[in-house]
Amino acid sequence: MWGSRNNVNLLLLVTSKYEIKNLVGNFFSVFHRNTTNIFASDRKLTMLDWSKVFNEGPNLNLGEQILYTRNQEKILFTITKVNEKEFEYIISFTNISKCSALGENKTSLDDKSDIMMESNKMKQIFSIINKIAQVNSTVLILGESGVGKTMLAKQIHNSSPRVDHPFIAVNCASLPENLIESELFGYNHGTFTGGQKGGKRGLFEAANKGTIFLDEIAELPFSIQSKMLEILQSSTFRRVGGTENINVDIRIIAATNKNLKQMVEENKFRQDLYYRLNVVPINIPPLRERKDDIPSLVTFFLNKYNEKYSQDVRLNSKLESQLIEYDWPGNIRELENVIERIVVTNTEQIAELLDTPIQEKNNELRVQSKEEGNILTEGLIPLKMAKKRLEKQLILRAYQMYGSTYQAAKALKVDQSTISKKLKEYNSN
Repeated sequence: MWGSRNNVNLLLLVTSKYEIKNLVGNFFSVFHRNTTNIFASDRKLTMLDWSKVFNEGPNLNLGEQILYTRNQEKILFTITKVNEKEFEYIISFTNISKCSALGENKTSLDDKSDIMMESNKMKQIFSIINKIAQVNSTVLILGESGVGKTMLAKQIHNSSPRVDHPFIAVNCASLPENLIESELFGYNHGTFTGGQKGGKRGLFEAANKGTIFLDEIAELPFSIQSKMLEILQSSTFRRVGGTENINVDIRIIAATNKNLKQMVEENKFRQDLYYRLNVVPINIPPLRERKDDIPSLVTFFLNKYNEKYSQDVRLNSKLESQLIEYDWPGNIRELENVIERIVVTNTEQIAELLDTPIQEKNNELRVQSKEEGNILTEGLIPLKMAKKRLEKQLILRAYQMYGSTYQAAKALKVDQSTISKKLKEYNSN
């Protein structure tokens, strides 16, 4: 458990009818008394006996206010509207008397953040993140591929009391099915022929005291899901081939671009695990729904790759407008890949539209080098050459969109080894 200095925050997840849906945090550490008989699930805020806790009850029409407990401690009471399916508001109680500064409850990003946000939707999300970062609740991040789920998970970790401990990111889809259990939970000596002498600790042990981020959680096999449930319930697990329970102190953040609720209905994902993961769901909107973020992201990635490749590439207004107008099916990951390509292929200081064509056709983005051109507009060429070029465009496009050889191979219905081999070939040319 965390030290008492960190247990200063608790949350109520509240429906549109002001009914308490869920409670997150340690009530005793905030109020120094057991309040479970006051803030119980399914009770309405308007019917609660606030006088048992505060000198004066909160004004539910105010988004933020200071309340005083019976023992005269200051409580920051905030209401944030989130419009999630299962709850509409997050109410946060923060014991200011136990905080070294109000900065623990900031609603903007610090200078170290990698995520640019200008849109109201993302500002709202980060307002929630800065609150839930102080508690140990499990977070489920939802959103399309490439929207920035990993960066968001890092932001939660970096804003939490666990920041000085490990942040371990695991892509569940990239782990071979026969090795998933041993990679996550480790194994004892003698379990496998040729296994590491003395056994091996898994990623959950490696993340002790810190945060483990399970990306693409929907890809976990049913057999592993049951062990995941055990960790979420008791913070214990057993190594493969082991008989002793191992205790860990970790925060679990999961993410997926799949509809887990639908997968539960189709018996493709455990219902009990879904509810354990879905304590605080955060749905990141796709980039096409928050175009206000694109200029800042473009600037960020331009600076990043100009510095990396010792360039000074700038964009003209026409290209900037086209970047903003495009729908970005690959989201932030696709945008970053395009900006990197602009920086490394541009021959002039100002990136002209014709130097790095970005053409919309059949709702697809194609970034082409001047050497390759478009195989459909440059006249007749040998069929073998045309097939090779088209194959290259498809593979690079799939890898841009998904960011992993596994997912690219899955989309193109080929072996992962084929994608890896082709990418190495393209990089060497």
